[in-house]
Amino acid sequence: MPHVPLEGIFNLRDLGGYETFDGRVVRTGCLFRSDELHALTGADLDVVKGLGVRVVFDLRNQFERDLRPNPVLAEIITHERQAPPQDTSGLTMEEKLAAGIAPAQADDVEFGDVYIALLTYLGNELRHIVELAADAHESPLLFHCVAGKDRTGITAAVLLGLLGVPDETILDDYELTTELWTPRRMEQLADLVAEHNLDADNLRLTVSARRPVLTRALAHLHDVWGSFDRYAVEALSVAPDLPHRLRANLLT
Repeated sequence: MPHVPLEGIFNLRDLGGYETFDGRVVRTGCLFRSDELHALTGADLDVVKGLGVRVVFDLRNQFERDLRPNPVLAEIITHERQAPPQDTSGLTMEEKLAAGIAPAQADDVEFGDVYIALLTYLGNELRHIVELAADAHESPLLFHCVAGKDRTGITAAVLLGLLGVPDETILDDYELTTELWTPRRMEQLADLVAEHNLDADNLRLTVSARRPVLTRALAHLHDVWGSFDRYAVEALSVAPDLPHRLRANLLT
């Protein structure tokens, strides 16, 4: 919810402040979502330290981490994704568009299915993050991928859903990436657009957080498991009492 302005990255924000179904509020200063941290400046690192972050979970795959390693984060425990890449090409979506090996038009249904797959494909990572989040009132947690949009978006949705935040609010939070990250990303891609004569409007959609995409994944979660709690216990194999402990620790 509250955006953290930084010099090197654009999409770091606190998930605190959202109201739940029962009128409680998610604690601030506990859960943070972000784009990748490799471009943090010295001043940015001071800001992150000032946020009190004690744990970072990097949802990027090994190829992405090797290409753009995070800076050394003193006194911060870092956890890394273990699941292998789903796509072994090593290309970003933008590079695939330039090479003509990605869909010419952004497809909400197809990309929603990618999100649905992440609910199980990243199950071990999501379980670990939920477990870490339950203690985030004492050890604030920051999780991120590359853009802070897709893998991070699914993770934020699961955490907020477990905390009792309504789906519409979860979707509003998801869409903030379009406001905070997409314009800056389009600036970075200007040369690629010109060199390959790419459709800038379609590329903007591709790098945006499109509400129907996450809506499709949330609908699937509710259809298959009925609730976020059941998803966490049955699909992620968290302890049955963990959703309650998460809410007890992170809601005011």
